[in-house]
Amino acid sequence: MTLEKSSANSIRLQMIQIQFQERNRYFSGTNLRLLEGWDKLIQQFLLFVILCTTGLFPNDILAQETWSLKTCVDYALDNNLDLNQKSNLVKIQQANLLESKASLLPDLNMGSDLNANFGRNIDGNTNAITFERTIGNQYWINSSLDIFRGLIKQNTIRYNSYLLSATREEVSLTRNKLIFNILTSYYTVMYSIGLTEVALGQVTLSELQLSRMQKFVDVGRESPITVQELKSQWAEDKLNLTRAQGNMSTALLDLKQLLRIEAGQPFNIDLITPNLLNATTVPGIDSLFKSAVNLLPEIKQQEYLLNASEKELAVAKGGIYPRVYLSAGYNSNFFDGDTLRYISQLENNQNQWVNLGIRIPIFNQASVYSLKKRKQIAIENQEYELQKRKDALYSEIWKAIDELQSSRNEYLASVESREFSRLSLENAAKKMEKGLASATDFEASKQRFVSAEAALLKAKLIYIMRKQMLEFYGKGNWNHLY
Repeated sequence: MTLEKSSANSIRLQMIQIQFQERNRYFSGTNLRLLEGWDKLIQQFLLFVILCTTGLFPNDILAQETWSLKTCVDYALDNNLDLNQKSNLVKIQQANLLESKASLLPDLNMGSDLNANFGRNIDGNTNAITFERTIGNQYWINSSLDIFRGLIKQNTIRYNSYLLSATREEVSLTRNKLIFNILTSYYTVMYSIGLTEVALGQVTLSELQLSRMQKFVDVGRESPITVQELKSQWAEDKLNLTRAQGNMSTALLDLKQLLRIEAGQPFNIDLITPNLLNATTVPGIDSLFKSAVNLLPEIKQQEYLLNASEKELAVAKGGIYPRVYLSAGYNSNFFDGDTLRYISQLENNQNQWVNLGIRIPIFNQASVYSLKKRKQIAIENQEYELQKRKDALYSEIWKAIDELQSSRNEYLASVESREFSRLSLENAAKKMEKGLASATDFEASKQRFVSAEAALLKAKLIYIMRKQMLEFYGKGNWNHLY
């Protein structure tokens, strides 16, 4: 599975953990300093906002049934139509394998014919030519068995067995892709919720700063122009909040559609994510590649298809060998006009036969040669396809390992950048209160803080996704995610 191709879309994930860890520091630093001297009502309102956005309310207040990542994955695995279709392909291939195994057994057939002849024909009673109408009734039963047929049936069994294994690996591949899509969509919802909370925090900060400056204007300590600029910033922050809420609604709808849940059904996700930023030993490229080749279904599927192609060639080669077969049967007849009774005629006219034969192919319009040639080319193409998959996998692992450490360094640098931006925002707020900085300076500091926070979230996400990819390559599944 090429996870790097999905990382661009996955960058908009997993905001909550960092947002929760940093929010308290943010409010306790910038906002609470702005609140000095304010009345208790506004402080209680701000505390309410913090509790709502950080999920710190007691469970008995905000308790709701939530969907964890594991719940979403399990539900999707049970209800996804593509996965169910792939599972049906396994059942079809199982039936094909059973049919090829049953072909080793002799066949057995029986039947009856009723014949009415008019004009010149043979009288069934006298074997003489007659022009009278004659009616005959025949009963028969026969069986045949291939004693030798160039091992075509045995190789067909092995061919269908490899196809069954390849189909099962295709189901596993579809399952892994589905889990990754659920994971991406799930974290996208979490990230969009986090962005909405950031936007809400910015609106709250702008509103509080506006109220603070309005008090300064009322006592003549600040110019009304500053209040107008803060109102403009407040309006812009509210617009950003509206956009963030729209994106959150869209992300939530996408996840519900992926799970095949009705749009109007209440749906809340668990906002707890694991901490994956602990230092770990990065495995070597060759050792991780060796594990991935033996575990990943997309590689195993191609190997089974290669084995199936080889057996298909063996089936084609079987066409040049003689066929030795054995057959046996029984039949009896009844003829109209005979003086004997029906049962007596069947007893008198019965016949048993046994046949042992051989069929030697000499010339069949080069059909066997052409079939062999096509199957040989198919094997070569399958070998190329298998090697292409391995080369692509090696490149993916190489790139993931090479970028893992750089992404961690980027995250650490983003942490430092965000801390400096927070301090800069606090200083801009203080200077603005003292008349040493304009509203424009304050807005610039606030935007730098928001950008630094977004960069921090992005850096952490990239590191987590690359680490998850390495674990996927080493384990061959996504079980470690939940």
